Amino acid sequence: MAGFGNPKSTARDIERALLQTGRALALDWQDAAAVQALVAETLDRRQGLKAAAGRMPHGRERQRLKLCALVVLRRRLELELGAADAPGAAWATLSRALDREIESRLAGG
Repeated sequence: MAGFGNPKSTARDIERALLQTGRALALDWQDAAAVQALVAETLDRRQGLKAAAGRMPHGRERQRLKLCALVVLRRRLELELGAADAPGAAWATLSRALDREIESRLAGG
């Protein structure tokens, strides 16, 4: 799955963007419950967006969408890097929360 010119550099850039987005959302990366709540809220909001809404998202909604896009990019990069992946702290925290949320939703919780 080629697509990232320098995957390790891209991973660092995404980590920086995750940290910036977290700051914009006033997220404490050490607060597992807050990260979990943000992941759930982001997935809920993303699923509820209508393409025909005719408006651009602003503020917190825009930051959640940015977070969602970063998650998709980082997951794809994770597949490309495989065992060579050394995730940053923000991604590791977010990835665990995302996995828990997806597992919970799949289990009907």
